[in-house]
Amino acid sequence: MKLGIFSDTHDKLENVEKAVRVFQKEEVESIVHCGDWVSPFVPQFIYSLYPRLTVPVISVFGNNEGDHFRFLERKKKEGWNIEFYKETHVFDVGSKKAVVYHGSSKALTDALISCKTYDLVLTGHTHRASAEIIDGILHINPGSTAGYCEGRIKNSGTIAIYDENRHEGTIIDLQA
Repeated sequence: MKLGIFSDTHDKLENVEKAVRVFQKEEVESIVHCGDWVSPFVPQFIYSLYPRLTVPVISVFGNNEGDHFRFLERKKKEGWNIEFYKETHVFDVGSKKAVVYHGSSKALTDALISCKTYDLVLTGHTHRASAEIIDGILHINPGSTAGYCEGRIKNSGTIAIYDENRHEGTIIDLQA
């Protein structure tokens, strides 16, 4: 199973479009957003471009979402295939146990990794892309899809693909 992972889209629609195109090209079976969509018009933009996007989307809220109610209201009205969760969500990726958390607290991120309950820990928030094994646990941070780092545009944006068969994450630069 392949999982498309993005985070910290921060309303940068051109990069959101690039990310979804990569996810479609890679034929991911599910998509995870690690928080900080920022505005409900971002998921609406995805579904306006790709009305037949049939893969499920799992998302946790980040620290920069604004009004959570508006996201839930629009999801219901528009019929988005997105599951929104407040802070964390535990789910299975094939035979692997995964957790997604925005990553606002380094202590909580470290605890999710060190507890060894999960095979895969997905976070965002730091805007720094990485895919690394820490004490036997794969931690993937897709970085900032918007390309922001430390308040400035530092790169063209990044996302990640997780391959359950190989149990590895690949960081993809959206520059292409």
